[in-house]
Amino acid sequence: MTSDFILETSSLEDIYTSSSVSSQAIRWGNLINCFNKTFHTQSPDFIARAPGRVNVIGEHIDYCGFSVLPAAIEPDLLIAASASYPSDSTEDVNQRVGFNGQPASVEVVNLNLNYPGEKFTYDHNGHISLGKVGLWTDYIKSAISTAINHLREDPSKGFKIPESVKLLVDGTVPPGSGLSSSAALATASVLVALRIHQTKAEVVPKYLAASLAISTERACGISVGGMDQTASVFGQPAKLLHIEFHPATQVVPFSVPKQGRINFVIANSFVTSNKIDSAKRQYNLRVVECRLAARLLSKALLPNDSELSINTLREFVDHYSSSLGNDENNSKTILKSIQLILERFEEFLGMHDSLTIEGAIKILGIDGQTFKDEILNGLEVEPKDGKFKIFSRARHVFTEAKRVYDFRNLLEQATENDKDDEENFEFINRMGELMNESHFSCQVDYDCSCEELEEIISIARANGSLGSRLTGAGWGGSTVHLVRDEDTTRLIDSIKEQYYHKRFNINGIGANDSDKKYDLDQACFSTKPQGGACVFKMV
Repeated sequence: MTSDFILETSSLEDIYTSSSVSSQAIRWGNLINCFNKTFHTQSPDFIARAPGRVNVIGEHIDYCGFSVLPAAIEPDLLIAASASYPSDSTEDVNQRVGFNGQPASVEVVNLNLNYPGEKFTYDHNGHISLGKVGLWTDYIKSAISTAINHLREDPSKGFKIPESVKLLVDGTVPPGSGLSSSAALATASVLVALRIHQTKAEVVPKYLAASLAISTERACGISVGGMDQTASVFGQPAKLLHIEFHPATQVVPFSVPKQGRINFVIANSFVTSNKIDSAKRQYNLRVVECRLAARLLSKALLPNDSELSINTLREFVDHYSSSLGNDENNSKTILKSIQLILERFEEFLGMHDSLTIEGAIKILGIDGQTFKDEILNGLEVEPKDGKFKIFSRARHVFTEAKRVYDFRNLLEQATENDKDDEENFEFINRMGELMNESHFSCQVDYDCSCEELEEIISIARANGSLGSRLTGAGWGGSTVHLVRDEDTTRLIDSIKEQYYHKRFNINGIGANDSDKKYDLDQACFSTKPQGGACVFKMV
């Protein structure tokens, strides 16, 4: 089916909504003109596009194996690309070992001058050294290595290496905003890398693009779960995506209820959260805390030897469910098991909310090297005061997993009930309540909110929001709000007046940071779900 593959098109009307095509045409035209001027060449061979995403509900649980409900959004990342090849081009990889010993050269430029460009080289094995600083170009390097490794493993795809590659990047997903600019960059980079290295112009399966994008970001040192990249690839207009990761990735789109006439409003706090810089104290630390929770629960509730193969809380739920005689792997079984676990939760994890490494080693009956190999698993973490918060983190994961299924069920019921009546509005109100509950859990149990996010959410709830929560990793970034059409303008104006104008003057220049300028219309906007990643073919 066509929908199983990455869209290839030569029309912006296939990518954007009718209201956005004209403004996007100007932006794309500028990208092409800048490509010509920057590289003193003709137009790019193609342009890869990957959107950001907003996670409506299901925060910090994808890497625990539980399902999520995101949607692709219009802000995106574009990479205009061209590649030149040697005259002795051949499809035999054994004969293509660097063109007389010369590696391929890459020049990357970003239209945003805050992100310096870079030149680098790589050989036919895709060996590229990533810097220790965590540069944005590491995502492109990692994508090239990941794509080459994939193509070398599957000779049927064909494989070639260019002499030189020119890349010009333009993004409208604010970095550190919680809208997954990193996943957009990883996804677009994978599409570029596949296209310039495949000898055959084959369409790219969506599942492959998402898988390689996930591997790309993990190679940069971020223990991502896969939601961001999958949402960027599989996005559909007017659809939320219920994404399951276990036992295998499965994406099921659900229509946003039309009868309720609702929008999602996204508001960026302008507090940036850089995963690479802060991972050991925030994102990766939470991954390790959840892994510890899975092992501790396994030790308490499962046979003594079972915890060795369990690394995620979802794996623990499956094993626990099987121990109760439930072999079916469906949402009803999962929900029932989660409820049973929560009933005994405090009994087994309540005493483990300030657990040291030494304490964890003693309880699990393992040595320090095993802890390093199996619990840390290559991640560097710095828990505050040397103590892991196991109980709180696991409680968030289980309750949030339940909220995702509850939200999905409401979407199903609202879709089945196509009447514009009180019952449908009740579905929508309950969706908002679930979003509010999700944020409270993120704030209290997962400790990934901040003062600025709390301020925006408070303003939104007082001005028409049915449900408000942080979205993305948190610690800054953005918020998402469920709102009826008739309240959308009031909500946006209130956030601008009471949050942005309080902190930024009328020209959008930061009151406490005069070197930065912010476009408030891009910082706070209404959106509906949009289409996913694609390749634009130049004509």
